[in-house]
Amino acid sequence: MSRSPPHTVSGSDVQMSAEEVAAYLQSRGDGVLTLRGDDPQSFPVSFGYDAAESRCVFQLLSTPGSATRPLGDSTPATLVAYDVDSPDEWTSVVADGRLVEIPEPDADDRRTYVEQATAVGMSVFDADPADLDAAWYELRDADISGRQSP
Repeated sequence: MSRSPPHTVSGSDVQMSAEEVAAYLQSRGDGVLTLRGDDPQSFPVSFGYDAAESRCVFQLLSTPGSATRPLGDSTPATLVAYDVDSPDEWTSVVADGRLVEIPEPDADDRRTYVEQATAVGMSVFDADPADLDAAWYELRDADISGRQSP
């Protein structure tokens, strides 16, 4: 297993502008989503970023008993997307908001996801693909910030 060297964030890192954050999220396509609440859960996800609406769009697949089933109408959630190329070259964006189901995703929702999300093989699920349920969500009202190495 590969281990990264220890990294300490100092005062020399750089706050990203809103435009830089949007461009990064549109190019990233994956991150870690944490569902907050009584029983917090974190898991890797693929996503698309809709800069016009300032929201992340997800198509979450689930099996009976998985962390994404059932979600309430508005689940507090945090998305972290990051890259670490070296200890001195990194980017990190955090989006803190509410995960809300999109009952009937429109063509723009689907396009945002398909064009930007990182493709994931079905082998990540320990289930028959026929047993997976798909639901669409957006991270809404998110407080989004980003930092990068200088």
